[in-house]
Amino acid sequence: MKVSVNSKIVNNRCSTNVKAINKAFEQFNGKDVTITIEKKKKKRSEMQNAYYWGVIIQLIKLAFKEQNGDIYTNLEVHEMLKIQLHFKELVNKETGEIIKIGTTTTTDSTVQFEEYEEDCRRWASEWLNIQIPLPNEQIEIEL
Repeated sequence: MKVSVNSKIVNNRCSTNVKAINKAFEQFNGKDVTITIEKKKKKRSEMQNAYYWGVIIQLIKLAFKEQNGDIYTNLEVHEMLKIQLHFKELVNKETGEIIKIGTTTTTDSTVQFEEYEEDCRRWASEWLNIQIPLPNEQIEIEL
């Protein structure tokens, strides 16, 4: 069992969610535990998410359709981008073969997700020869 509790440290003490922290300690009373404390990351914003799905994904889908006649769903484009740009590599120790596994973007911080979006824009420019506008930049699309 794993318990995560957010708190704020003030004067070297937890200042928020103290009851939840104490309850977590009670649940593990008498057990060996590992305690990890890390700085809370600000998760990607709703605006970042809307830009990703509404601009980046849509323009890449449109480019695939125009260039190859291929029609992909939003999720298929998202999965393809993760395999290309947001992945971990698994190595077969016997053969040395490496495969890429797309990793989740939902836990990315705002900074990490912007870096991923920049990677998507760069990839689209290099592979599909399209320019994806930055957030708040306007373009015209002919449908």
